[in-house]
Amino acid sequence: MTITDKKVKLVNLQLIATIGFIIALLISFSLTYDKKQSLENKKRLYKNEEAQNLALFQIILVFLVSILFLYITYKQYEISKTYHEKDESDLLLQTKTATLSVIAAIIGLYIITKNYKNNNLSISQIETI
Repeated sequence: MTITDKKVKLVNLQLIATIGFIIALLISFSLTYDKKQSLENKKRLYKNEEAQNLALFQIILVFLVSILFLYITYKQYEISKTYHEKDESDLLLQTKTATLSVIAAIIGLYIITKNYKNNNLSISQIETI
């Protein structure tokens, strides 16, 4: 596999991860709107259980996306290091940043699962990431 093939494969994975992130954002938006409707005593988009299931799905999706971004940046760093490309130090920094995103996703996952089925989800927990 050539270096170009490897880079194209990583860009394809990045496109998939970006689509996952956009889906997570749309879910977050709909959950926030649902919470707003609830606070205004208007018709909600979701029942409580549905909202919690959706919040759990969203945080799992964010966790998977953040792991995928970490994998992508690490592989890009490895390619850059192997072929002595200029952006090696930038990619190492991106890998460290992606690691922090995974940690944030783990914390968000913990918060959502801790409050799962307790109807305790606040807007800040819905917008974890």
